[in-house]
Formats: sequence, structure tokens, C-alpha cells
Amino acid sequence: MVTPALNPQQETGPGRSRSDGQLLEGFVKNHDEAAFAELLTRHGPYIFGVCRRVMAHAQDAEDVFQASFLELARRASSILHRDSVAGWLQTVALRLARRARARRGRQSLNEAAHARSEAIVDEANLSWREVRQALDEEMARLPDDLQSAVIVCLFEGHTLEEAGHILNVNPRTLKDRVRRGRERLRSRLLRRGITLAVLGTLLAGGEAEAAVPAALWTTTLKGASALVNKTSLVGTVSPSVLTLATAKGGLASGILLALFVVVSIVGYVGWGPLRSPSYSSVAESFRGGRLNRELLKWSGPRPERFVRFEPEGLRISLPAANGPAQPLGVALRPIVRGDFELEATFELLQVVRPNEGPGVGLTVYFFMDDEEWNGLWFGKMQDKVRGPVFLVGHRTGDRSQGEERVDQFTDTLVARKEAGVFRLRVERRGSVFRCFAAEGESGAFRLMRTLDASDKDVRIVRFAADPGWLPNALVDGRLVEFTLKAEQLVEPQADP
Repeated sequence: MVTPALNPQQETGPGRSRSDGQLLEGFVKNHDEAAFAELLTRHGPYIFGVCRRVMAHAQDAEDVFQASFLELARRASSILHRDSVAGWLQTVALRLARRARARRGRQSLNEAAHARSEAIVDEANLSWREVRQALDEEMARLPDDLQSAVIVCLFEGHTLEEAGHILNVNPRTLKDRVRRGRERLRSRLLRRGITLAVLGTLLAGGEAEAAVPAALWTTTLKGASALVNKTSLVGTVSPSVLTLATAKGGLASGILLALFVVVSIVGYVGWGPLRSPSYSSVAESFRGGRLNRELLKWSGPRPERFVRFEPEGLRISLPAANGPAQPLGVALRPIVRGDFELEATFELLQVVRPNEGPGVGLTVYFFMDDEEWNGLWFGKMQDKVRGPVFLVGHRTGDRSQGEERVDQFTDTLVARKEAGVFRLRVERRGSVFRCFAAEGESGAFRLMRTLDASDKDVRIVRFAADPGWLPNALVDGRLVEFTLKAEQLVEPQADP
């Protein structure tokens, strides 16, 4: 006979709160605002603590916190593991934090100097803050079951029985998950150079939470209610939060793309954020999910042989024997029109240096909507001479107009590591593209190349493992996520 203490799936009784899964279900099916409020109360302090650690400015931390819970409200009906809300929220918060840091980095020097007066940490605490950021990054890489177990038991301070009810898991199973989660974190953080003495304090769970300001809590709940009731967020949350919130799938829309139109936002001129006050924004995470076939399509030969979804992202493994010579990955279905900004995160696991060719690795491609299929490619590659490099290539020139055809790889930047997470950013203004590369999940972007290529529509944006047209090039890596902000996304009449 199973005792009540070991039966987390029993019905909710008097004085007993609902599990995360029950609360999310109530919010989705019954528009139960009290259910979402309980989730906000339960996990808000931990997520706000994460936001304060990864953001150097108080207002940015509040924006990321609010956008994370709005994303939960928007996508609640499509979340597969509804009893892993805490881990899901942390992963989303880290993704949105990267977007917010990029936005902050584009502001003027005067704005940045003013914002320093609101910084959460000072220089004396910087090293400890970096350690906490490393912990948050590694937490997000844990499998869903281990991640939520560690958060709820270790960092939110619940007993095994309480956590078992929150996560709908037998406490004995939960205890094992906490143990395995701690062991993985300990191993990964040691590899990142964090000492055993620091680890002891870090994994003791202290200072993980931060009190959520009452005004922020109330505004976040109002925004969630607006989303589930399909009413406008304008006037409920700030424009800066709207720019962070994603606009695809979930409760917002069922069309090809859920276009998130943001109004009343003053853009910056030059190479700041896009100048148009209205734009389309999409974001896609490949972590542990399925291919969003409304947004993306497979690109390359027989993808089922070489791809699989994993908790960390969409893994593409091109073998050293009998592998394809063409790039293989996924491509956007819509056409990208006008100015745009794209940021993509990849993880390179293994690449064998080729004996010939321009290099092999992970890339993002842009093909223009013209007869010449002019384009631009950008990625992290293994070069036959220099080893790991960031590399930009391009194909330009309209031969029908007598222009010289240029098809070449140009501009390389030597990478510090052969494997690991890296990020690419591409901005277009008119016909000019700018390419930036960054190593790690939070490393600073470095400008790689400014190229006057084309102002035509981008017919294909493709994320791929690239063997450099060598039939037996070993490339093993993951597509993790991307965000795209564009003047217009247009559904094509037919696939090219």
C-alpha cells in the first residue's frame, strides 16, 4: 500500500496546494488567474534572483523577469513537461537575458554611463557574480527532471515531501534526482575552473532568491491574464518588455507565424536597433522539442539519418564516412524583407580538421531572391591550416548586368576554443551586412565583417552543419536557438 507521503499524484485536499502541472493546467483550461499567481509566488523569487545575477542593471533584470513569465503564459498550452516549470523558466530567462544584454550593448555611451548608477553589483563582487552566472548556465544545461529537482529542493528550499508534491514526483525518486543533478553540476563547474571551496558555498543553495517587488509581481500577473484572455498587452507592460517577449506559437496565434507587432517604441538611428517602429519578431529554441514546421523546413539530403532532438538542442552529426557533402540543417520558410537582425546560438561538439577545402563546421547562410542566388555564409569552422576560426564568405555580382562574379571565403577570426557554445549575429541595413561572433553563452560580440552585398529579399535563411562540400567530413554539433527581428516576414508562394 502506498502511503500518502509517497503518493504525489493524490487529489488536492484542504490546505494542500496544487502541483505545478495542475496549476498550469488550470491556467490554460480555465483561465485561472489564481493558479498563475501561485506559480508566480512559488518560483518568482528564484527566477528574479537569476535575472539579477545575469543582468548588470536593475531595470533590465525586471524586464527579463517579466518577459520570462509572459513567455510561460503565452506557451503554457504547448509545454510538454508541465511539472518542470522552474527549470523551463530558468532556461527562458537566460535566453532572454542574452537578448537584453545585446540590446543594452547597443545603447549610447551616455545611456550606459547613466545606467551604471543603477548597477546591482559593484566591481568588488564581480568575480562572485561570474561564478553564479556559470552556475545558472550549467543549471540550464541539465535535463528537465534534474534541473527542476535541484531548483525546487536546493535553491527554493522545499523539503522533499513539499518538492515531491510541487513536481508530482515520488520523494524517493526526487532525492535521487537532486543527488545526480548536484554531481553533474559539480563536475561541469570544476571543468570551468571553479574551486572545491567555492563549490561548497555555491551548491549549498544560499542567496539564490530575490524578493520580487510588489509592483513587478502585479504587472506580470496582469500581463499573463491579458495573454490568456487574448487581449492587448499594450498599456499593460512596457515597450522594453514587449521587445523581449517572443511572438510565436502558443496562445497568440495559429497562423504561419505569430507576428508580434510592437508599437510606440522609439528606434535608434544608424546601427542601433531597427529604426522602424513596427517590426516582426520570432524566436525558436531547439532544446528537447520538435521541428516547428510552420516556421522551419529541413534543408539538405536525408536529414533523418543525421539529426535528432536532444535536451540541449537539435543535434546534427555528419560522419567521417558515407556522409553528405552538402550542408544539412534547417531553413526558414518565410522570406525576410528589408532590414533585419538575427542572433543564433550553436554548440560545436566535434569537428575533424579537413585536409582540403575552405573548412568544415556550423554555419548560417543567407540566399538572396535573385537569379544568381547571391548569398552570404558565416560560421565557426575548422580550417585546414589555422584550426578553429570564425569565417565569413560571400557570393555577389549580377553577371546579366556585366558585373564581376565574386565567390569567396573572406575574413577569418581565430577562435579560442575548438568546441563549445558560440553565437553569431548578423545585421542588415539596406544592402550592407555586418557579421559578429562571440564565444560562450555570454561572451562579447566581435565585429567580423561589414559587407555591401544586396538589398534584395532574403529568400532562405539556413542553419546547418557544413562539410565544406567534402563527402566525408566529420561535423558534430547542435543548433540551440535563434531570434530574428525583421521589417517584414513574407510567406513564400512555393518552396524554392
